[in-house]
Amino acid sequence: MNMTGPMNQLTAMDLIVGLSVLFALAFLAAWIVSPALRAWVERPKHRFQENVRRYDQEHGGKSALEGRNSPR
Repeated sequence: MNMTGPMNQLTAMDLIVGLSVLFALAFLAAWIVSPALRAWVERPKHRFQENVRRYDQEHGGKSALEGRNSPR
């Protein structure tokens, strides 16, 4: 690592981090603006929760999800 040169040189790591931040901000903006994107991103979670509820109904058990989300 050469610290004697000018400090305004961009390294590959700077480029990777900068692009990662840019892509994250672009995805965040798209997520905020688009209800369809939010629904698509959340779909696996809702599908999993529905599968847990269906399993519990079929097997007569109380799930951990019901215990966590129930009002106290």
